Amino acid sequence: MTTEETQNNGECGGVSPSGEPPRSFQTPPIRSVPIAEWTISDRSAWERATAPHIRLGKGGAGRHLALITQGDLARRYGYFIDHLMRNDLFEPGAWTAGQVTPNRVESFVEELRSRVGSVTMAQTIHKLRRAAQLLDPNRDFAWLAEIEKDLAMLMRPSSKDHRIVDPDRLYEAGLALIEEAIDNPALTPLRQARQVRNGLMIALLTLC
Repeated sequence: MTTEETQNNGECGGVSPSGEPPRSFQTPPIRSVPIAEWTISDRSAWERATAPHIRLGKGGAGRHLALITQGDLARRYGYFIDHLMRNDLFEPGAWTAGQVTPNRVESFVEELRSRVGSVTMAQTIHKLRRAAQLLDPNRDFAWLAEIEKDLAMLMRPSSKDHRIVDPDRLYEAGLALIEEAIDNPALTPLRQARQVRNGLMIALLTLC
């Protein structure tokens, strides 16, 4: 058997010439790229945008936003950057928010459509636009706002019917709490009274 035949035989059999099984290709996990891994221009612009008001300085455009809101916008922008990285669309030398283009956003929306609900998708694009505007306040993102509006019109909240509990079961649960409190000598009088109160409230609410 020739060397070429040996190699072909190994490939067909799922074993490499060295006798080890071939390594399977693993898709990179989806993540929100942290600010430290954004482009240099994006990192600098985000730092300026979120700079607090100090003495005579007026601070950044996003200084009025709560820290949790700033973090949420950065997280959504990070998901967009992650999409670019995983699809070889990321440009380390791009200008501030320069990668937020119609083609790249369209690609991102297609991926979101395949893995998240319509509400999450619309909210993500909304927050992507807000983050981009903080990075580059002088740029016109009207085209992105239009995409955001289109997605908002398609929002369909997922059904929560599976979370509805039958009233009879709630009524029985309320009575069970009351009986357990009365029959449990280990409870202090205060805890016993609280549990009876809770059980009574649950039972009465199901009768309203």
